[in-house]
Amino acid sequence: MDTLIKEKKESNKPERMCICCRKKGKKMDFFRITEQDGKYVYDKEMKVQARGFYVCKTNECIERLSKHKKYNVEIEQLVRMLEEVKKQKKNIIDILKPMKNSEYFVFGVEETINGIKREKVKLVIIPKDIRAKYIEEFKKLTEKFNFKIVFVEKKIELIELFSRDVNVIGIFDKKVIKGILSKVEVMNG
Repeated sequence: MDTLIKEKKESNKPERMCICCRKKGKKMDFFRITEQDGKYVYDKEMKVQARGFYVCKTNECIERLSKHKKYNVEIEQLVRMLEEVKKQKKNIIDILKPMKNSEYFVFGVEETINGIKREKVKLVIIPKDIRAKYIEEFKKLTEKFNFKIVFVEKKIELIELFSRDVNVIGIFDKKVIKGILSKVEVMNG
């Protein structure tokens, strides 16, 4: 009985939809745009008493909004939204800090490559300042095996975080990877 009541409450919550990609979701998943004095403005606090529409918190949807024929949103408003997106993307080092002692990591180039070949490792974290041959090797492996690469700027960041000499980190737990990828901008090269 309790689950039925809970499901009913969940179904009564209003959904919002992005005007660019048509994705539906909760209010907090979107930016709200309202019309004020004939201009469209970014309603950061979502409190403006006017009709509004919603846009996903992604660079792609904000770019599509900038080209939208019906809604002429000024460039300053678009820039404010892009800055918010940038703030929300976290640095991979900040995400790894609370997990640094977990058992979901494989350390080192050889161990990570072996994990990839056994199709266990699905996310690799590589510093941009390691040898170019290693970076190229991992990029080639992405063509054959299904995994993502996230780059950090300097190897010293990984050394300071894990208190040991670390070139590459492989992560193999699917839930951990999904959580990391949802919080960080992924770059495949």
